[in-house]
Amino acid sequence: MNRYGKKSILQIETKVKNNKTILSDSYFTSPLKILKPFYNNDNSMMKLCIINVSAGVLSGDDYSINVNMNKDSCLELYSQSYTKIFKMKNECAYQKIDVNMEENCTLAYMLKPLMPFKESNFKQDMNIRMRKNCNLIFREIISCGRYKRNEIFDFDSFISKLKIFYNDKIVFMDNTFLKPEEQEIKSIGLYGEYTHQANMIIIGKRVDEKLRIKYMSILKSYTNIEFGISLSFKFGMIIRILGKNSEHLIEITDAIYKA
Repeated sequence: MNRYGKKSILQIETKVKNNKTILSDSYFTSPLKILKPFYNNDNSMMKLCIINVSAGVLSGDDYSINVNMNKDSCLELYSQSYTKIFKMKNECAYQKIDVNMEENCTLAYMLKPLMPFKESNFKQDMNIRMRKNCNLIFREIISCGRYKRNEIFDFDSFISKLKIFYNDKIVFMDNTFLKPEEQEIKSIGLYGEYTHQANMIIIGKRVDEKLRIKYMSILKSYTNIEFGISLSFKFGMIIRILGKNSEHLIEITDAIYKA
């Protein structure tokens, strides 16, 4: 059970002061926490690390993360380590993430992989609301489990729902629903010979066919993966990658992010 006995909360608010994004407000309860922010070389983006000071996600955990970005904010969110989702007995863990981006904001959501252990149940709901002229790079990497211990799709359930809104209109919705005991998880159309999945959603005015070709070239330089890239609504791009280990997918998605 969750030894904290209550919902774990993380609230982040950013604003621009003297042409620099700053952390204007924050609040968190155990086990969630943030580290002191730092900046890239030209101070154009604030980098903020989210950490979980417990061993990982436990049975009965209920996480609530809220990020409010005021106008012109530029923020990169990343995590210190994998999100480890532990074995559970007839319960589940839940995480709700809400991001609000006012006009001209840029967000890079680059957290490390989610790793569901044997007999775990996890559900996540994420909503990202963007105003005009916002830019988003979103990454989610899902591991099959502790594959080095031969735990491959031994979790009970993993559900991750993502909704993205642009000027109050929903422009993207994704529902990852994995129940290995009920699905032919290794069949064609699901994972096949692969064990790990990376999803990247990129939204912004620089998204076009030229950028898609650029990312295709990057992905073609890697082996032991299958991938696809699609242009969605006017400024959207979806990248799906299947691979055989998390570190490889981190390397690939980092290369796309930095390109």
